[in-house]
Amino acid sequence: MKIKSVKILGDNFRSLAANKLYEFNVSFREDRLSTKVFAGLNGSGKSNFLELFSEIFYFLEIYHLDTVSEEEKNSKNFGFEIEYFLPYKSPSVIVDEVEGYVSYDKQIKINKPLGDKPEFSVSIDGGLTFERVDENTHLLLPKKIIAYTSGQNELISNPYYKLKYHYFKAFENKGKIEKGEELAENHRLFFLDYNANFSIFIANMLLGEETKASILKKVLQIENLVSFRITLNTDDLFKKVLPVSENIAENLEKLKCCASIWKEKKVGKYNLLILDFSIDEAIKDTFKFHFINAFSLFKVFYELEIFNLYLVNSITRRQILNANKILNISDEMSKPDPSRLVFRIEKIVISKILEEGKFEKDIYYKSLSDGEHQFNEVVGTVVMMQDEGCLFLMDEPDTHFNPQWRAKFIKTLNLAAAKSYDNDGNITTVRNQELILTTHSPFIISDSFSEDVYKFEKINGLIQFTSPEFQVYGTSVSIILDEIFEKSEGISEMAKKELIDMVENIQTMNDLKNVVERLNRDFGDSVEKFDLFSKLRNIKEQLEKREK
Repeated sequence: MKIKSVKILGDNFRSLAANKLYEFNVSFREDRLSTKVFAGLNGSGKSNFLELFSEIFYFLEIYHLDTVSEEEKNSKNFGFEIEYFLPYKSPSVIVDEVEGYVSYDKQIKINKPLGDKPEFSVSIDGGLTFERVDENTHLLLPKKIIAYTSGQNELISNPYYKLKYHYFKAFENKGKIEKGEELAENHRLFFLDYNANFSIFIANMLLGEETKASILKKVLQIENLVSFRITLNTDDLFKKVLPVSENIAENLEKLKCCASIWKEKKVGKYNLLILDFSIDEAIKDTFKFHFINAFSLFKVFYELEIFNLYLVNSITRRQILNANKILNISDEMSKPDPSRLVFRIEKIVISKILEEGKFEKDIYYKSLSDGEHQFNEVVGTVVMMQDEGCLFLMDEPDTHFNPQWRAKFIKTLNLAAAKSYDNDGNITTVRNQELILTTHSPFIISDSFSEDVYKFEKINGLIQFTSPEFQVYGTSVSIILDEIFEKSEGISEMAKKELIDMVENIQTMNDLKNVVERLNRDFGDSVEKFDLFSKLRNIKEQLEKREK
């Protein structure tokens, strides 16, 4: 999966100009995860592209839902053109005749005119000409689109929350539609919120590929998942949900089979189904038998969590489905009492090393730091998403990381996406996926190639971006700070101002002596400090001449 270009038709989207072709570099490296790094100052518009891609693939997903009206599928106010490369297996009538299937990169073009339905086409000669496709067009979409934001840009989450309501609407139609139910059970778009954090962690600890799950365990210093609980409100669940989907009923029975113990309990006026899991090898084997891999289990949790929307009244649900793009939906969503949720995961206990050289202790997963939770959510998602052709959209995924984690972030992502290694343990092939991320970290840029890095600027209110003319891979942090973030100094503004003021106020040899003493006592080492010592030597010579 690699995005080549995009164009907005009609009105501007945020700070992105309409009717302008935005093109991206595309490289085909088998041994490195395709990563586009969007860098620049705050307000330069980096996140606008993540929002745009989310809106585009949201529209393309609801276009394939039977619960969506023809008017909404024509969407007079939204038009776009997008091209990308996608690895996929598709019926030979679409592209080639190779025993009925193809399985390699093909260039996809989708044109959605204003007020009309999208047109899908596939290149048959390297992008020179395209062949139109009218059937099975959902096969031309990325396998999965996964979005994350550190919390500073909740607008990215809008399409994903709206899609949850569309899926919910598909279930509400019960047996009236078949295709809609199928799509609702086979999500393409996922947004990683706080609830997803729990699901990702449990899925990887139980069913993650061993070499990949060990990445999370090593960095987070976690020995094992000890136990967790799933609680379901069966009053709402059995009366409203199970008649809709036999698949969900089957998954609940599988979870019961995996549980160490389960019971039905009356709490107030509600009946609860409580499943407790005490993890050992036998429990892991049972999960493996029923759910195969980490993502399959995560998807079950994600689908069950959607039924918490029953607690949102029907008027609010309709308003959210019709919400304007500038409205932050997450702010409008009600925060229900946890005890009323149809589905929740709770009481996750882990075995963690709290001090180097000492035995691990059992603690609640919730007690981990923000950085540890973020690492699990971001890296853990790449670990469990094994399908080729996935697109990750991550807005500042390193916000809570310490400098060591930021310096290793790109390497960690590649390890998480690796498919094969040579005899020395070096990565030889990675999954055919793409990750687009925004960042302010020079460490992440220094571990990327120039053609994968885009410096963003906003000129006259509109976004422009270019790739650096110098090779950023392996470039020092100080140079990247200067070239990408327009920060030539290596120290903060307050310390810099004090250093300047100290020099300007030297009038006598005694002043000079006091400044030197303060520099050695109060300021850490920096290039600016060493440069100041050079200036002080010159000042000393001038003062000595004056005293003579």
